[in-house]
Amino acid sequence: MNNEKLISSLKKLREFEDTKKIDEIIELLRVTHGELRGKKNLDLQLSASSLVFQAEQLYFIEHPYQKELLLPAGHVELGEFPLETAIREFHEETGFYAEMDGILVDVNLIKIPFNGIKNEKAHLHIDFRYLLKKSIKKASRAELPVFLLTQQDAPEEFKKYYQYSKMDLL
Repeated sequence: MNNEKLISSLKKLREFEDTKKIDEIIELLRVTHGELRGKKNLDLQLSASSLVFQAEQLYFIEHPYQKELLLPAGHVELGEFPLETAIREFHEETGFYAEMDGILVDVNLIKIPFNGIKNEKAHLHIDFRYLLKKSIKKASRAELPVFLLTQQDAPEEFKKYYQYSKMDLL
């Protein structure tokens, strides 16, 4: 994937989000060469997270290694764009489906600690966060424990996303 496509999508965010953070991530994408999808680059990888609301509650999963509540998310695989990853991971982790479109609402640089279980070194993720609409399609079995939380019960770092709970995704 050409990083220019990613950079282009991030430039649109600059109107609404912290421009300093976004500019730092854009610069990181500009100076990083090689494939960031999959796990080919051991230092920097792409991931995508799903923000899916049911009424004013947001879906979370319990991370299997970190044992904390996080947004459904995962690595961008070869051949995927981050939006596709967010949709796929939401389904895999929660069992629910999301519509095939979404809105990029945030991007973050996340420090991933050493994972002794998978023997993966500490590295960085550029995490694209998409607001998605839950599909009416019948759910299948979830990979992970799923929680539907109000803003009051959500982990602190995710409370800012509740502003999107009333956004209409047509």
